[in-house]
Amino acid sequence: MRMKKQASIALLALTFAACSPFKEVELTDITNVELISLTQKAVAIRVDARIDNPNGFRIEVAEPDVDLFLNDKFIGKGVLDSALVLERKQAQVYPVYLHADLQGGPVMIMLITSALSGKVKVGAKGTIAGRNGALKKRFPFELEQVIDFNDQ
Repeated sequence: MRMKKQASIALLALTFAACSPFKEVELTDITNVELISLTQKAVAIRVDARIDNPNGFRIEVAEPDVDLFLNDKFIGKGVLDSALVLERKQAQVYPVYLHADLQGGPVMIMLITSALSGKVKVGAKGTIAGRNGALKKRFPFELEQVIDFNDQ
C-alpha cells in the first residue's frame, strides 16, 4: 500500500512538472553564414545562429521544413546535417550545418549574376520542431540576409 501511495505522488509530481509553462524559443540573430560547398545540384552551408532558449530544459531541434531562397527565388529544401541541442536557459550562438538539393533552376547563373552586381540576397523560411522527451512544438522562422561581395 505504501509503495502504491509513493508511486501515485511521483506520478502526480511528474504531471505538474510537465505542465510548467513553455516559453517560446527565439532566433535572435544570424552572426555568420559560410558556404561550405556548391555544385550545380547541391549546396552545403553553415549558419551561426543566436538562439535564446528561456526554458528550464534542453530542447533537441529536429524535423526542419526549410525553404531556401536566392534573390527571392526558391532553390531547394534545407536539411540539417547534425543534431542541434539548445541548452536550458541560455542565449548563445549555435553552428547549424545544413544542405539542400538544388531545385530552383539555374542557380549557378543566378550566383554569377549576383557576383557581377556585387550583392546576393539569401533567405530561409519554414518551421523546425523542438523536442524534450514527449513534449514537441513547431517553431516558425524567417530570415533574410544580403551578402555584399564588395565588403568581403
